[in-house]
Amino acid sequence: MRRQVTPEELQNLYTSIGRCVWHLQYVEDVLTNLISLKVEIRTPGRVGLKEAQELLAKHRRNTLGTSVKIVREKSLVRPELLDRLTRFKEERDWIIHRSQQTHGDGLYTDQGRAEMFSRLERFEEEAHSLMRAVAEELNEFMRGHGVDLAAAEMTARKNIGRMRGGADV
Repeated sequence: MRRQVTPEELQNLYTSIGRCVWHLQYVEDVLTNLISLKVEIRTPGRVGLKEAQELLAKHRRNTLGTSVKIVREKSLVRPELLDRLTRFKEERDWIIHRSQQTHGDGLYTDQGRAEMFSRLERFEEEAHSLMRAVAEELNEFMRGHGVDLAAAEMTARKNIGRMRGGADV
């Protein structure tokens, strides 16, 4: 049965897309950190803080597609993770470039709405999972170079606490 999308459903759609885009950016960020460290910096202390920040800023201009291409060309992650990143990039392309054209009409049916919301929810869940998986690749790389991850986490928590306007987190 076909019917008009309710204002609440439309708001839910916009909110879901926004969450997907927001969490996509977390994946992009952890990928740019991985690329900056594994490709540009390579070993702790090889470059100074300012140069490291510039290298990171350069890679933060990458799109997800560019970052996945670099990860593939440089073999920066396990093949299974690369496959997931590739599928995630394809799903990102659908959300950003094709979801309205391919599924807009489906929003006028119960099944179509359910499919759209389910697909968006799966994307957001995969963004969370990928962020953790890429971060673990980053942690493995740093551990392999003798970086004290506990000290790095403490510094990160202090920085987050300052950003939030408080003391340490």
